[in-house]
Amino acid sequence: MVADVNEEAAVLAELAEAEAAEAQARAEAARAKATAARLRGSEPDPQDVEPTEDLEPAEDAELDQRGWWRRIGLVLVAVVVVVLVAIGSLVVTGMMLVQHQQVTAQQEHQAELVDAARTGVTALLSIDYNRAQQDVQHVIDLSTGTFRDDFSRGADEFVKTAQQSKAVTVGSIKSAALDKETPDGGVVLLAASSTVTNANGAHQDPRAWRMSVTVARDGDKYKMSNVEFVP
Repeated sequence: MVADVNEEAAVLAELAEAEAAEAQARAEAARAKATAARLRGSEPDPQDVEPTEDLEPAEDAELDQRGWWRRIGLVLVAVVVVVLVAIGSLVVTGMMLVQHQQVTAQQEHQAELVDAARTGVTALLSIDYNRAQQDVQHVIDLSTGTFRDDFSRGADEFVKTAQQSKAVTVGSIKSAALDKETPDGGVVLLAASSTVTNANGAHQDPRAWRMSVTVARDGDKYKMSNVEFVP
């Protein structure tokens, strides 16, 4: 009984060994056949090619390629956004700078009109009989248009009166503001005062004045072209 069992086990072992040898032989034959096919330049039979786990699926490669282009697209979009923001900032800054320059230029122009009126009225209210001729000429030099013509015609009489009365007047501007602009100048409202000393008994007597002064361009400067005393 035991001898029969041992004999059967030996047979099974020999069968398993034979099957393993057969499988190995088939594998070697398949590899040899595939090698011969490559050498002949033909495609090997798929059945003869042993499967390998090293090859990546084509679908995965395509997905990786699409991911690469997607990343490039996102980078390009980010760059474009940054450039557009930078350009927008430069445009806004440029517009603000231009606007600031325009406002500054307008303020300087208005200040020039007011200064012309202040300077002219101060000269008009400041006459010293000791230098009356020079003071009157200074007023003429600060004038233009109708006012210059009218004041020039009465200049000699004005000087004579100041000298005879030994008058000394000193004027100052209390306040001045631009009332309106005109194509060639503007109108300035002034509040002024002066002190008067003369041979008739006045001794630094105060005087108050309110004036509307029109200034106009004469060459490269603005000068008084009309002076009106306002009640």
